[in-house]
Amino acid sequence: MAEIFPGYSEFGRVLADFITRDAAARGAVLSDNEGDTVDLAFDEARTSALEVQILGAQLDRAAERLSSWFQDRGRGPCEILIEASHGRLCCAFIGGAYVLAVLSEPAAGDDEARATEAERVLAGFRELRRDIEALLDT
Repeated sequence: MAEIFPGYSEFGRVLADFITRDAAARGAVLSDNEGDTVDLAFDEARTSALEVQILGAQLDRAAERLSSWFQDRGRGPCEILIEASHGRLCCAFIGGAYVLAVLSEPAAGDDEARATEAERVLAGFRELRRDIEALLDT
């Protein structure tokens, strides 16, 4: 297994633990509502700190707006999954001021396999979200 950069705080350690458990995950970041990195973790063989930091910085407004749209319609918190040819991105606006994002390897296989993998990714992301929210509440 490649070296996982574990961040600088308890947030980074939680993110690093997630990357260690999910072999497809390349990096994860928690950013504030200004797009600044609170902490990050990443697989140094598959991505860079800069790529993960930019990921968090670029998602803050979009994640906040989409989350607000769903909340305004009584649908509760949401997770965003974007699939592309070169990777998957999962993100959510949490704690009223933060964006949590994970960059993963692209899904492979037919539509059924990709749908199954998307469900697995979202379930893992929700668990990570709960862990980070618990730290934010302390």
